[in-house]
Amino acid sequence: MLYYLFQFCFMEWIPEDKIEAIKATAPIKVGERIRYYRRMSDLTQTQLANLMGNDRQYIYKIEKGKVSPSISTIAVIAHALNVSLSELFKEINF
Repeated sequence: MLYYLFQFCFMEWIPEDKIEAIKATAPIKVGERIRYYRRMSDLTQTQLANLMGNDRQYIYKIEKGKVSPSISTIAVIAHALNVSLSELFKEINF
């Protein structure tokens, strides 16, 4: 217990500007990865949307980073694209 308290005391706080930068870029980066795997699967936005029971416009918004889908929606997309979540997020760094 003391080890964890010690470790917590020396953790560095994330600056507010870094948090805001992550919030701004995360949806874009996730959307780019989804678009990449969708194209690798030779699917259109409409086809992917149909697999998920959604409309094409929603997929477009996700790929452009205009919306922030929930992790469960991202998991459904990953499943539809036959890719693991870890692979989908693999090259996303902040």
